Amino acid sequence: MPLLDGLDLILGWYLAEIRPGSGQVRPCSATEGGGAIHRGTVGNRLRAALAGEQAGPEGHFSPHGLRHACATHNYERGVDLVAIQQLLGHWQIGTTMRYVTPSSTFIEDAYRRALSANLAQLEGGD
Repeated sequence: MPLLDGLDLILGWYLAEIRPGSGQVRPCSATEGGGAIHRGTVGNRLRAALAGEQAGPEGHFSPHGLRHACATHNYERGVDLVAIQQLLGHWQIGTTMRYVTPSSTFIEDAYRRALSANLAQLEGGD
């Protein structure tokens, strides 16, 4: 997932600790032994991490949910929707729009900024 918080630390760990263990170049999706990661492994590790954090049922999410979170957080940080579409590999912008679920706070702040700008323009025009 591109642009996740702490990705530099994760990749640094991978490059320093995991990759040197093999004489060959391996993708980031490889296990420590060099094999392909089973599709359930990421989900299992997420569940274990959540259990370690003692997250309740509201804390449940899936690896696919990380894609939604990545899209939403990047959008709320100002990344262009078309850039997010490219990051996620979507063909249609409509698919990307379904991934972005901004918080009510983000929506309220955006509304206030737009309203303030319009009011300032009206006040300056008189």
